[in-house]
Amino acid sequence: MPLYFCVTLMPIALTVAGLRLSPLRVMLLVLFVPYLFQIFRGAIGRTTAVDVLMMLHALWIVVALFVVHGPEKLPFAGITMVELVGGYFMGRALVRNSNDYRRMIRLLLYSMIFLFPFALIELFTGRLVIPSIVGVAFETIHRGSSAYGRMGLERVYAVFEHPILYGMFCSLAIANLFYMARGASFWRYSGMIFAIGMTFMSLSSAPLLACGLQILMILWDKITKGAWKFFIILGTISYVVVDLLSNRTPLTILIETLTFNSGTGWTRIAIFEFGIQNAYAHPIFGLGFNDWERPFWLTASVDNFWLLTTMRYGFVGAGFLVAAFLWHFTCLLRAKINDDTTRRIRTGYTLTLAATCLTMATVHVWGAVGVFVMFYLGAGAWLYTTPGSGDTADTPDQETPNTGPSAAGRYSRFESDDHSAPHSRFAPDDRSSLQASQRDTGR
Repeated sequence: MPLYFCVTLMPIALTVAGLRLSPLRVMLLVLFVPYLFQIFRGAIGRTTAVDVLMMLHALWIVVALFVVHGPEKLPFAGITMVELVGGYFMGRALVRNSNDYRRMIRLLLYSMIFLFPFALIELFTGRLVIPSIVGVAFETIHRGSSAYGRMGLERVYAVFEHPILYGMFCSLAIANLFYMARGASFWRYSGMIFAIGMTFMSLSSAPLLACGLQILMILWDKITKGAWKFFIILGTISYVVVDLLSNRTPLTILIETLTFNSGTGWTRIAIFEFGIQNAYAHPIFGLGFNDWERPFWLTASVDNFWLLTTMRYGFVGAGFLVAAFLWHFTCLLRAKINDDTTRRIRTGYTLTLAATCLTMATVHVWGAVGVFVMFYLGAGAWLYTTPGSGDTADTPDQETPNTGPSAAGRYSRFESDDHSAPHSRFAPDDRSSLQASQRDTGR
């Protein structure tokens, strides 16, 4: 897992035979098939419907791009499939229990701490520090015209291809840090505030929307003691009422209200209206990577992950992916978890994933962060399936015993399952002996 985070933070690539290969893509190409076999032969837990749906989505990517572009695009279709779905299989294989999950969140925190000084320099100067160093020998990222400064500050890329991607990467830590913190409120809130501050440096509305949604759901959880059924019912009723009483859809109101620039909000609405028309015109196999029909004044970028997936691979390809996410959420909610530690992990994980899914209706994610979102999806499968259990395991936190505490467990602020290790502060809150979630061009 440390290697995965290392290659995720490497903003370098080389073009080989027309394909742009980054260290992350190379890692996915090497490990895709071995992890695929592990999952489907049940070596890391029972194969689930989510695994099958993700595999169907992967296969449909190849079929759709072959139909649209022909055999000359097969190598490109293969690497696209590996990049989009390989992250899920990697998360599924590398995160198998609560120890692994805590390790993942520690590595995410360490990644942000590593990026912090470089992000701070970029925020005030606009200089891409790490890319300027590695760009001497490799292809790397550069500042684009669309990521202009705001509020007298420069939007931060850090090591990703766009500030939105940097912000989305950091936002995935917020609820997880809150629910995994142990003991005093200082550590619980300081970790969450640090993640919010790192996300803010993107100066992008979509990552900040993800922050806001997580904070809202955390507050709801604390006030209502986890009345999530009522939350879903209330949210559904509110959506219907707003839809009936307003001449604008709730999504339109959300986009108009929560964007830094009202002009970009209207652009997103226009993109959806014309994009969905293109999707209806090519419902089975989609457009692939061909250009889409739109007015001359509308940008080619599609700021909606779910819409762009539908436009590229048709309603069939997008349907497999949406069904995988929905069934994943269903399995998470159905899982019977007996200890408070795992319940807290599930809450943090689920709130983060829900906020990310909603936010991706207003933005596209691609590259290393697109892979990380899929990795994060797979990283939660252990909560409802472990070796020897069904899809709704009664004890999803059964783990292979450790032979000894890891160095990260000893010295981080996340608690290790090895209780001989010294207590850390970023760990589940437990005071008893019971141990208590667009710009892509398809390069």
